[in-house]
Amino acid sequence: MKTTDDLFAGLDLAVFEEQPDGAWHAVGLLPDWLALPAGPLDLLDCFPMLEVFLPDCDFAKRSQSDTWTEPDPRNPGEELYLQAVACGTDERKFLALRTLPGELLTWQQLAHDVELEKEKVERLSRELEQKRREAERATEAKSTFLAAMSHEIRTPLNAIIGMADVLSGTPLNTEQHKCVEVFQRNGVALLNLINDILDLSKVEAGHMELESTDFDVREVVAAAMEVVEVRVKAKALWLNQILVPGVPFYLTGDPNRLRQIIINLLGNSIKFTDRGGLEIRVECDPGNPSARAGDQINGWLRFAISDSGIGIPEDKLGRIFESFSQADASTTRKYGGTGLGLSISKQLVELMEGHIWVESDVGKGSTFFFTAHFGVQQDQTDRKPVSTERTSVEDLEAGISGLKILLVDDSDDNRSLILAYLKNIHSHIEIAENGLIATQMFRKNRYDVILMDVEMPVMDGYEATSEIRKIEAASGAKPTPVFALTAHAFADMAVKGYAAGFTELLTKPIRKVTLLEAVAGHSSSGEAVTHAAPAQSMEESFTVMVEDGMEDVVPGYLEKRRAEVPLYQTALAANDFETIKNLAHKMKGTGSGYGFPRLTELGSILEQAAIGDDAAQIGEALKQLAGYTARVKLVFP
Repeated sequence: MKTTDDLFAGLDLAVFEEQPDGAWHAVGLLPDWLALPAGPLDLLDCFPMLEVFLPDCDFAKRSQSDTWTEPDPRNPGEELYLQAVACGTDERKFLALRTLPGELLTWQQLAHDVELEKEKVERLSRELEQKRREAERATEAKSTFLAAMSHEIRTPLNAIIGMADVLSGTPLNTEQHKCVEVFQRNGVALLNLINDILDLSKVEAGHMELESTDFDVREVVAAAMEVVEVRVKAKALWLNQILVPGVPFYLTGDPNRLRQIIINLLGNSIKFTDRGGLEIRVECDPGNPSARAGDQINGWLRFAISDSGIGIPEDKLGRIFESFSQADASTTRKYGGTGLGLSISKQLVELMEGHIWVESDVGKGSTFFFTAHFGVQQDQTDRKPVSTERTSVEDLEAGISGLKILLVDDSDDNRSLILAYLKNIHSHIEIAENGLIATQMFRKNRYDVILMDVEMPVMDGYEATSEIRKIEAASGAKPTPVFALTAHAFADMAVKGYAAGFTELLTKPIRKVTLLEAVAGHSSSGEAVTHAAPAQSMEESFTVMVEDGMEDVVPGYLEKRRAEVPLYQTALAANDFETIKNLAHKMKGTGSGYGFPRLTELGSILEQAAIGDDAAQIGEALKQLAGYTARVKLVFP
């Protein structure tokens, strides 16, 4: 027994054997770190941790417990790290208690804690991923709902605003004129609200994309001022603009969204200004340290819209850029508005890599600042301004008189509206109630223009237009201008439309002058096609009439597109789809503006093919681009 005692003492173990009555007896001497009474022991009372270990341990196999702590009788205030080891046979069961070094337990505990934290992080990551997917589904559902509601609201709104325009052109007495003006004004107000909500939704869903187009910042500012001019005069206010010397005029970016921001800020200032006036100031951003590098300007601009209105309390400044929020709840009742304009402006500014803020003095006025980043065109030589004067409705009607038009729409109201718009052009108009009927009619007849609704039963406008393009390709016929009459306003719908073969998309509600300008711009320069004439040669079908005032810029634009053909080919050979996408995106956004709708169509096809890494489609579209740019002839006024 002395040998056993020495053995256990040397191993620093406390060993116990289970007796038939369930009690435990110490085997040999207990180590000095364990103080227990002599005789039979109930180890579960002495060490509660064993209540978890003993019932489930297998004595036939060596089992060990988790580590736990007990007070150290030798050193008051300190702890022992204990572990139980069980082993035995069917007849005898032994339990040994041993101490473990604290340092070892510290590292074990650390590893255990790390594992727990890892599991926690993984669990949180899974939960966050689930939340992200749920948020994406919710955003997508909201976008789908808004797109559907936009279509459903725009369709009747198209008839309301359109028929009001038609009615305004008939003989009316003074009271009737006032009634029609109310229809028009409130119809446009409802349309603006729909557009604002859609814009906000597109930004939140990540569907908002900025165009990349060459433009003159002076024209953008002038156009924005023109939009609000009537409201400014109605309140007897003044409106000035200042372009600080050194600002580059010719930029590359999205002029439409820039104009929208300026109009939103001007409209907000006009609403809260009753005396004095407003000022627009454009300068190189002084807060950007790289705004100038020597004499080279990098395209960072700062815009400031100042007013002499009521001002904004300091504690309200942080809320005014939130959706559906205004400085005070009574503001909506007194001044009107939804509070969406500033929120949308903030989102658009951030898309332009800038930021927006306001400085205000109550009773004296406010100044809204925003910065934005644009590309700077290399040639800053002052150019002949492009005339923005619109052709009169009478001249437009005269210019497209005699056309053969196919109108495709399943709505009686929409058909009636378009027929009312076109009643003075003395043209032959045929009607199809869905896309299938339209394709059947197109196989038998040729038309100068097709006006195609998008959402129709049996066959929609996308499929019908795609089928028409196939018919033309099979016969070698010149592409017929096909205008989409769509109530959808999302960018992906436009991409889908151009890919299907639409010449241009007209978003409902469509005003009369918009429809006439679109038809005039794509109907053989306003002259009806003579159907009895012999087939035109390829060179003749690629004739483009240059608009008056565009003589200095259109030839240069065409030369740039010709020079880009080898760039496309080089990029395709290297499978550089990103370069192709960027080149095509720019051409898509600028072609129609310079009088080349075919370039816009090809740009859309190339861009979508590049996104899908479709080398075969890119190659086919490049052949068409090379042929078109090589053979197109410009006709000057």
